[in-house]
Amino acid sequence: MDYISYRSSDDQLGAIEHQLYAKPAVNIGPSEKLDADTMRHKLWNATMDGQYPEFGDAAWSSFFSESRHWDLEPYFDVDGGRALALEDIEYIVYVEKPGQVEVAVEKHGYDVAWFNPVNGEWVRQRKEFKGEKFLGEPPDRNHDWVLRLSRESKKTSMLTSFRFEARAVVLQEVEQTADKIPFEIAEPKTDTLSLSKPAAYAAKLKRETRATRSVMYLWTGEVATDGQGYRVLGTGPAGTLKIPHDIATHYPAVLQLRVAAMNANGKVYLADKIVQLTK
Repeated sequence: MDYISYRSSDDQLGAIEHQLYAKPAVNIGPSEKLDADTMRHKLWNATMDGQYPEFGDAAWSSFFSESRHWDLEPYFDVDGGRALALEDIEYIVYVEKPGQVEVAVEKHGYDVAWFNPVNGEWVRQRKEFKGEKFLGEPPDRNHDWVLRLSRESKKTSMLTSFRFEARAVVLQEVEQTADKIPFEIAEPKTDTLSLSKPAAYAAKLKRETRATRSVMYLWTGEVATDGQGYRVLGTGPAGTLKIPHDIATHYPAVLQLRVAAMNANGKVYLADKIVQLTK
């Protein structure tokens, strides 16, 4: 099996590349040492990115043993959290900062349960939810929570037959048309970059919309003629480019700076800038 291996806890890298490459992504864990609470947040966010974490804890493993985890994909029709779903069957929302959660679902009856990722305990709602939009809050606001809306009887019946896939996963068409891209590359302004003088990078939104209420950014660079492959240079809307010396074998070089951005609806946009790279 071909798969992509990550050793990064950066959600912008994992979430965006999941939308670009049709390969399973395995996250073998952050390289830095983290406390238990921080590690739990990293674990659940990596899962919401669409990755398979290698560093799952007992509560996480118990939770997903009751789900159709092999069918789940990132789901974006949600406010107040990050989600995975097998639409029409199961919706899982990680609520990192407890508050009101809104989830659009296919019109059915769903079992509602809140899961405590700290201790693995369930708080199940007795009354089934019926409708197309769930609105609710976790049992308390003391820590992160996981919401599960599921058709448990349907999930059980699906286990009586073999399915190679419950649904087709089709990669989206990434938007590269300049006038449809909701951001622009504000930095670097110059057409020449130097390895000895780290340059700032920044993306600027052209317009504020509901879709751009949250945007993830991934900055990569490649010197195609030298065949060293692309490198991740930064994430987020602004920062300092981290260009490795071995991105090229000959200098000066022509560097393709690429920005991939994903909005709150999961739509990905690409913008490029060609610069000369010197030592």
